[in-house]
Amino acid sequence: MSTACSFVPELALDAWGEKLMDRLQGRRYPFGAVFELTDRCNLSCVHCYINQPAADREIKSRELTTDQVKGILDQMADAGCLFLTFTGGEALLREDFPEIYMHARQRGFLVTLFTNGALITPRIADLLASSRPQLVEITLYGATRETYEQVTQVKGSYESCLNGIRLLKERHIPLALKTILLRSNLHELEQMREMVAGLGLEFRYDGLLWPRLDKTGDQEDNQISLQDLIALDLQNPERLREWARIKDSFSGQLIRADLVYNCGAGLHSFHVDSTGQMSICTMSRNPAWNLLEVSFSEVWQKIGTLRETKRKFATVCQTCTIGGLCAQCPGWSQAVHGDDETPVEFVCALAHLRDKELSDRSISITEEMKV
Repeated sequence: MSTACSFVPELALDAWGEKLMDRLQGRRYPFGAVFELTDRCNLSCVHCYINQPAADREIKSRELTTDQVKGILDQMADAGCLFLTFTGGEALLREDFPEIYMHARQRGFLVTLFTNGALITPRIADLLASSRPQLVEITLYGATRETYEQVTQVKGSYESCLNGIRLLKERHIPLALKTILLRSNLHELEQMREMVAGLGLEFRYDGLLWPRLDKTGDQEDNQISLQDLIALDLQNPERLREWARIKDSFSGQLIRADLVYNCGAGLHSFHVDSTGQMSICTMSRNPAWNLLEVSFSEVWQKIGTLRETKRKFATVCQTCTIGGLCAQCPGWSQAVHGDDETPVEFVCALAHLRDKELSDRSISITEEMKV
Protein backbone atom coordinates (compact mmCIF):
# COMPACT_ATOMS: atom_id res chain seq x y z
CA MET A 1 0.00 0.00 0.00
CA SER A 2 1.29 3.43 -0.87
CA THR A 3 2.14 5.63 2.09
CA ALA A 4 1.21 8.75 0.13
CA CYS A 5 -2.08 10.46 0.79
CA SER A 6 -4.15 13.07 -0.92
CA PHE A 7 -3.59 16.60 0.32
CA VAL A 8 -6.78 18.08 1.77
CA PRO A 9 -6.43 21.73 2.80
CA GLU A 10 -7.63 22.43 6.32
CA LEU A 11 -10.80 24.53 6.44
CA ALA A 12 -12.20 26.53 9.29
CA LEU A 13 -15.38 24.83 10.48
CA ASP A 14 -17.55 27.79 9.56
CA ALA A 15 -16.13 27.88 6.03
CA TRP A 16 -16.64 24.12 5.73
CA GLY A 17 -20.26 24.48 6.87
CA GLU A 18 -20.80 27.25 4.35
CA LYS A 19 -19.48 25.02 1.56
CA LEU A 20 -21.90 22.29 2.59
CA MET A 21 -24.84 24.70 2.52
CA ASP A 22 -23.73 26.17 -0.79
CA ARG A 23 -24.19 22.73 -2.35
CA LEU A 24 -27.85 22.80 -1.30
CA GLN A 25 -28.45 25.79 -3.59
CA GLY A 26 -31.08 27.27 -1.30
CA ARG A 27 -32.87 24.02 -0.50
CA ARG A 28 -34.00 23.40 3.09
CA TYR A 29 -31.94 21.00 5.16
CA PRO A 30 -31.80 20.56 8.98
CA PHE A 31 -28.11 21.28 9.48
CA GLY A 32 -28.18 22.83 12.94
CA ALA A 33 -30.18 22.67 16.17
CA VAL A 34 -30.41 24.47 19.48
CA PHE A 35 -31.48 22.02 22.18
CA GLU A 36 -32.49 23.32 25.62
CA LEU A 37 -31.89 20.49 28.06
CA THR A 38 -33.50 22.33 30.97
CA ASP A 39 -35.12 25.65 31.86
CA ARG A 40 -33.58 25.48 35.34
CA CYS A 41 -30.40 27.30 36.32
CA ASN A 42 -28.02 27.42 39.27
CA LEU A 43 -27.88 31.22 38.92
CA SER A 44 -30.69 33.75 39.14
CA CYS A 45 -29.60 36.38 36.64
CA VAL A 46 -31.74 39.51 36.73
CA HIS A 47 -32.15 39.69 32.95
CA CYS A 48 -32.54 36.05 31.88
CA TYR A 49 -35.51 35.24 29.65
CA ILE A 50 -35.82 31.60 30.69
CA ASN A 51 -34.12 30.68 33.98
CA GLN A 52 -36.16 28.79 36.57
CA PRO A 53 -34.98 27.77 40.06
CA ALA A 54 -32.51 24.89 40.07
CA ALA A 55 -34.49 22.93 42.67
CA ASP A 56 -37.93 23.43 41.12
CA ARG A 57 -39.37 19.90 41.13
CA GLU A 58 -42.35 20.73 38.95
CA ILE A 59 -40.18 22.23 36.21
CA LYS A 60 -37.79 19.28 36.46
CA SER A 61 -40.64 16.79 36.18
CA ARG A 62 -41.58 18.22 32.76
CA GLU A 63 -38.10 17.74 31.33
CA LEU A 64 -37.33 15.00 28.87
CA THR A 65 -35.82 11.85 30.35
CA THR A 66 -32.36 10.70 29.35
CA ASP A 67 -33.75 8.12 26.95
CA GLN A 68 -36.18 10.61 25.45
CA VAL A 69 -33.37 13.10 24.79
CA LYS A 70 -31.27 10.37 23.20
CA GLY A 71 -34.21 9.22 21.08
CA ILE A 72 -34.74 12.75 19.75
CA LEU A 73 -31.02 13.09 19.06
CA ASP A 74 -31.17 9.83 17.10
CA GLN A 75 -34.00 11.18 14.94
CA MET A 76 -32.06 14.39 14.33
CA ALA A 77 -28.90 12.51 13.42
CA ASP A 78 -30.79 10.20 11.05
CA ALA A 79 -32.20 13.30 9.32
CA GLY A 80 -28.67 14.59 8.73
CA CYS A 81 -28.39 17.22 11.46
CA LEU A 82 -24.73 18.00 12.11
CA PHE A 83 -24.34 21.11 14.28
CA LEU A 84 -25.85 20.91 17.78
CA THR A 85 -25.90 23.52 20.55
CA PHE A 86 -26.75 22.37 24.07
CA THR A 87 -28.09 25.14 26.28
CA GLY A 88 -30.61 25.87 29.02
CA GLY A 89 -31.20 27.23 31.59
CA GLU A 90 -27.94 25.63 32.59
CA ALA A 91 -27.39 22.35 30.75
CA LEU A 92 -24.82 21.14 33.29
CA LEU A 93 -27.52 21.04 35.99
CA ARG A 94 -28.67 17.77 34.48
CA GLU A 95 -26.97 14.85 36.22
CA ASP A 96 -27.22 12.91 32.97
CA PHE A 97 -25.38 15.56 30.94
CA PRO A 98 -22.27 13.36 30.47
CA GLU A 99 -24.40 10.52 29.07
CA ILE A 100 -26.34 12.87 26.80
CA TYR A 101 -23.18 14.61 25.61
CA MET A 102 -21.36 11.39 24.76
CA HIS A 103 -24.41 10.03 22.94
CA ALA A 104 -24.48 13.18 20.82
CA ARG A 105 -20.77 12.90 20.04
CA GLN A 106 -21.10 9.20 19.19
CA ARG A 107 -23.89 10.06 16.76
CA GLY A 108 -21.52 12.43 14.99
CA PHE A 109 -22.81 15.80 16.18
CA LEU A 110 -20.44 18.76 16.29
CA VAL A 111 -21.44 20.09 19.69
CA THR A 112 -21.37 23.62 21.07
CA LEU A 113 -22.12 24.07 24.77
CA PHE A 114 -23.57 27.30 26.14
CA THR A 115 -22.95 27.51 29.90
CA ASN A 116 -22.38 29.96 32.72
CA GLY A 117 -19.30 27.95 33.61
CA ALA A 118 -20.01 27.79 37.34
CA LEU A 119 -20.76 24.05 37.32
CA ILE A 120 -17.69 22.99 35.35
CA THR A 121 -15.82 20.50 37.52
CA PRO A 122 -12.67 18.51 36.78
CA ARG A 123 -14.98 15.61 35.85
CA ILE A 124 -16.92 17.71 33.31
CA ALA A 125 -13.72 19.24 31.95
CA ASP A 126 -12.19 15.78 31.55
CA LEU A 127 -15.34 14.60 29.76
CA LEU A 128 -15.08 17.48 27.27
CA ALA A 129 -11.37 16.81 26.83
CA SER A 130 -12.03 13.13 26.09
CA SER A 131 -14.37 14.01 23.21
CA ARG A 132 -13.86 17.63 22.30
CA PRO A 133 -16.77 19.92 21.49
CA GLN A 134 -16.74 22.32 18.61
CA LEU A 135 -16.86 25.13 21.19
CA VAL A 136 -17.77 25.97 24.75
CA GLU A 137 -19.20 29.48 25.23
CA ILE A 138 -19.23 30.87 28.75
CA THR A 139 -21.18 33.99 29.65
CA LEU A 140 -19.30 36.58 31.70
CA TYR A 141 -21.53 39.01 33.60
CA GLY A 142 -18.88 41.40 34.85
CA ALA A 143 -15.16 41.94 35.28
CA THR A 144 -15.40 42.24 39.06
CA ARG A 145 -17.01 40.04 41.69
CA GLU A 146 -19.33 42.84 42.81
CA THR A 147 -20.79 43.48 39.35
CA TYR A 148 -20.89 39.82 38.30
CA GLU A 149 -22.80 38.74 41.41
CA GLN A 150 -25.10 41.77 41.24
CA VAL A 151 -26.31 40.20 37.99
CA THR A 152 -26.32 36.52 39.01
CA GLN A 153 -27.62 37.12 42.56
CA VAL A 154 -25.57 34.15 43.77
CA LYS A 155 -22.60 34.58 46.10
CA GLY A 156 -19.49 32.71 45.03
CA SER A 157 -20.62 32.43 41.40
CA TYR A 158 -17.85 34.74 40.15
CA GLU A 159 -15.08 32.49 41.48
CA SER A 160 -16.93 29.39 40.24
CA CYS A 161 -17.11 30.84 36.73
CA LEU A 162 -13.41 31.76 36.71
CA ASN A 163 -12.56 28.28 37.98
CA GLY A 164 -14.59 26.73 35.14
CA ILE A 165 -12.71 28.85 32.61
CA ARG A 166 -9.40 27.76 34.14
CA LEU A 167 -10.30 24.06 34.00
CA LEU A 168 -11.21 24.27 30.31
CA LYS A 169 -8.13 26.31 29.39
CA GLU A 170 -5.86 23.82 31.16
CA ARG A 171 -7.26 21.11 28.90
CA HIS A 172 -7.06 23.28 25.76
CA ILE A 173 -10.77 22.90 25.09
CA PRO A 174 -12.09 25.33 22.42
CA LEU A 175 -13.47 28.20 24.48
CA ALA A 176 -14.95 31.65 23.94
CA LEU A 177 -16.50 34.18 26.30
CA LYS A 178 -19.46 36.46 25.76
CA THR A 179 -21.54 38.90 27.75
CA ILE A 180 -24.96 40.45 27.74
CA LEU A 181 -24.68 44.13 28.52
CA LEU A 182 -27.01 45.52 31.18
CA ARG A 183 -27.34 48.83 32.94
CA SER A 184 -25.52 47.24 35.87
CA ASN A 185 -22.46 45.97 33.95
CA LEU A 186 -22.12 48.26 30.92
CA HIS A 187 -19.44 50.28 32.73
CA GLU A 188 -17.23 47.17 32.84
CA LEU A 189 -17.32 46.35 29.13
CA GLU A 190 -13.74 47.45 28.51
CA GLN A 191 -12.53 45.65 31.61
CA MET A 192 -14.24 42.47 30.43
CA ARG A 193 -12.76 42.89 26.96
CA GLU A 194 -9.26 43.31 28.42
CA MET A 195 -9.80 40.41 30.80
CA VAL A 196 -10.78 38.07 27.98
CA ALA A 197 -7.94 39.29 25.75
CA GLY A 198 -5.55 38.51 28.58
CA LEU A 199 -6.85 34.95 28.58
CA GLY A 200 -6.24 34.72 24.83
CA LEU A 201 -9.90 34.04 24.08
CA GLU A 202 -12.48 35.40 21.66
CA PHE A 203 -15.12 37.73 23.07
CA ARG A 204 -18.50 38.94 21.87
CA TYR A 205 -21.29 40.97 23.42
CA ASP A 206 -24.86 42.09 22.90
CA GLY A 207 -27.15 44.53 24.64
CA LEU A 208 -30.65 43.74 23.38
CA LEU A 209 -32.60 41.79 26.01
CA TRP A 210 -35.21 39.20 25.21
CA PRO A 211 -38.54 39.30 27.14
CA ARG A 212 -39.09 36.56 29.71
CA LEU A 213 -40.86 33.49 28.39
CA ASP A 214 -43.00 33.14 31.53
CA LYS A 215 -44.21 36.78 31.26
CA THR A 216 -43.09 37.51 34.86
CA GLY A 217 -42.05 41.14 34.51
CA ASP A 218 -40.31 43.26 31.93
CA GLN A 219 -36.69 44.18 31.23
CA GLU A 220 -36.98 47.95 31.63
CA ASP A 221 -34.68 48.08 34.67
CA ASN A 222 -31.98 46.06 32.89
CA GLN A 223 -32.20 47.09 29.23
CA ILE A 224 -29.56 49.64 28.24
CA SER A 225 -30.81 52.64 26.28
CA LEU A 226 -31.17 53.00 22.53
CA GLN A 227 -28.34 55.50 22.61
CA ASP A 228 -26.06 53.04 24.43
CA LEU A 229 -26.90 50.29 21.94
CA ILE A 230 -26.00 52.52 19.00
CA ALA A 231 -22.84 53.73 20.75
CA LEU A 232 -21.68 50.11 20.97
CA ASP A 233 -21.94 49.88 17.18
CA LEU A 234 -20.22 53.20 16.54
CA GLN A 235 -17.34 52.46 18.90
CA ASN A 236 -16.55 49.09 17.33
CA PRO A 237 -15.14 49.34 13.77
CA GLU A 238 -15.93 45.70 12.99
CA ARG A 239 -19.57 46.02 14.06
CA LEU A 240 -19.85 49.34 12.25
CA ARG A 241 -18.54 47.86 9.00
CA GLU A 242 -20.94 44.93 9.24
CA TRP A 243 -23.96 47.18 9.81
CA ALA A 244 -22.84 49.38 6.91
CA ARG A 245 -22.56 46.30 4.70
CA ILE A 246 -26.06 45.17 5.68
CA LYS A 247 -27.49 48.63 5.07
CA ASP A 248 -25.93 48.68 1.61
CA SER A 249 -27.00 45.12 0.77
CA PHE A 250 -30.68 45.62 1.66
CA SER A 251 -31.03 49.27 0.72
CA GLY A 252 -34.55 50.07 -0.45
CA GLN A 253 -35.81 46.48 -0.23
CA LEU A 254 -39.20 45.67 1.29
CA ILE A 255 -38.04 42.46 2.93
CA ARG A 256 -41.11 42.17 5.19
CA ALA A 257 -43.75 42.98 2.59
CA ASP A 258 -45.06 39.47 1.97
CA LEU A 259 -43.94 36.63 4.26
CA VAL A 260 -44.10 36.43 8.06
CA TYR A 261 -40.70 34.69 8.14
CA ASN A 262 -38.07 36.49 6.09
CA CYS A 263 -35.02 35.30 8.05
CA GLY A 264 -33.15 32.00 7.95
CA ALA A 265 -35.22 30.34 10.69
CA GLY A 266 -36.35 26.87 9.65
CA LEU A 267 -34.19 26.92 6.54
CA HIS A 268 -31.13 25.16 7.92
CA SER A 269 -31.87 25.25 11.67
CA PHE A 270 -34.50 24.60 14.33
CA HIS A 271 -35.08 24.60 18.09
CA VAL A 272 -36.05 21.94 20.65
CA ASP A 273 -37.02 22.86 24.20
CA SER A 274 -36.63 20.88 27.43
CA THR A 275 -40.03 19.20 27.05
CA GLY A 276 -39.45 18.04 23.47
CA GLN A 277 -41.32 20.83 21.72
CA MET A 278 -39.73 21.58 18.34
CA SER A 279 -40.17 25.02 16.78
CA ILE A 280 -38.76 27.08 13.95
CA CYS A 281 -36.24 28.89 16.20
CA THR A 282 -35.38 29.75 19.80
CA MET A 283 -37.26 33.04 19.66
CA SER A 284 -40.33 31.97 17.71
CA ARG A 285 -41.82 29.10 19.74
CA ASN A 286 -45.36 29.13 18.43
CA PRO A 287 -46.40 26.89 16.82
CA ALA A 288 -44.43 23.95 18.18
CA TRP A 289 -44.81 20.19 17.87
CA ASN A 290 -43.87 17.59 20.47
CA LEU A 291 -41.26 15.15 19.21
CA LEU A 292 -42.58 12.51 21.60
CA GLU A 293 -45.80 12.52 19.60
CA VAL A 294 -44.80 13.56 16.08
CA SER A 295 -41.72 12.38 14.18
CA PHE A 296 -38.85 14.74 13.46
CA SER A 297 -39.31 14.41 9.72
CA GLU A 298 -43.00 15.39 9.99
CA VAL A 299 -42.19 18.44 12.12
CA TRP A 300 -39.45 19.52 9.73
CA GLN A 301 -41.99 19.44 6.90
CA LYS A 302 -44.46 21.47 9.00
CA ILE A 303 -41.78 24.08 9.66
CA GLY A 304 -41.18 24.30 5.93
CA THR A 305 -44.85 25.10 5.44
CA LEU A 306 -44.68 27.65 8.26
CA ARG A 307 -41.95 29.52 6.41
CA GLU A 308 -44.43 30.12 3.58
CA THR A 309 -46.97 31.87 5.85
CA LYS A 310 -48.26 35.11 4.32
CA ARG A 311 -48.73 38.29 6.34
CA LYS A 312 -52.27 39.04 7.50
CA PHE A 313 -51.86 42.34 9.35
CA ALA A 314 -51.24 45.77 7.87
CA THR A 315 -48.14 47.06 9.70
CA VAL A 316 -45.37 49.58 9.10
CA CYS A 317 -42.98 46.66 8.54
CA GLN A 318 -44.51 45.95 5.13
CA THR A 319 -43.46 49.32 3.71
CA CYS A 320 -40.23 49.75 5.65
CA THR A 321 -37.05 49.95 3.55
CA ILE A 322 -34.57 49.50 6.41
CA GLY A 323 -35.64 45.99 7.41
CA GLY A 324 -32.10 44.68 7.11
CA LEU A 325 -31.07 46.83 10.06
CA CYS A 326 -33.98 45.69 12.23
CA ALA A 327 -34.21 42.78 14.68
CA GLN A 328 -37.99 42.64 14.41
CA CYS A 329 -39.22 39.09 13.84
CA PRO A 330 -42.19 36.84 14.68
CA GLY A 331 -40.44 35.86 17.90
CA TRP A 332 -40.37 39.45 19.11
CA SER A 333 -44.03 39.90 18.19
CA GLN A 334 -45.00 36.70 19.99
CA ALA A 335 -43.08 37.64 23.14
CA VAL A 336 -44.49 41.16 23.41
CA HIS A 337 -47.84 41.19 21.57
CA GLY A 338 -48.92 37.55 21.35
CA ASP A 339 -49.06 37.44 17.55
CA ASP A 340 -46.58 36.98 14.70
CA GLU A 341 -46.60 40.40 13.09
CA THR A 342 -47.18 43.40 15.36
CA PRO A 343 -43.89 45.34 15.52
CA VAL A 344 -42.18 46.01 18.85
CA GLU A 345 -41.70 49.74 19.37
CA PHE A 346 -38.24 49.52 21.00
CA VAL A 347 -36.89 47.25 18.27
CA CYS A 348 -38.31 49.50 15.55
CA ALA A 349 -36.86 52.64 17.14
CA LEU A 350 -33.44 50.99 17.37
CA ALA A 351 -33.44 50.21 13.65
CA HIS A 352 -34.38 53.77 12.69
CA LEU A 353 -31.74 55.26 14.96
CA ARG A 354 -29.14 52.88 13.54
CA ASP A 355 -30.12 53.85 10.00
CA LYS A 356 -29.82 57.56 10.84
CA GLU A 357 -26.39 57.18 12.41
CA LEU A 358 -25.11 55.10 9.49
CA SER A 359 -26.47 57.62 6.98
CA ASP A 360 -24.80 60.49 8.83
CA ARG A 361 -21.49 58.63 8.67
CA SER A 362 -21.86 57.21 5.15
CA ILE A 363 -18.77 58.90 3.72
CA SER A 364 -16.37 57.85 6.46
CA ILE A 365 -17.75 54.30 6.53
CA THR A 366 -17.46 53.97 2.75
CA GLU A 367 -13.88 55.13 2.83
CA GLU A 368 -13.03 52.79 5.72
CA MET A 369 -14.50 49.80 3.87
CA LYS A 370 -12.25 50.52 0.89
CA VAL A 371 -9.09 50.20 2.98
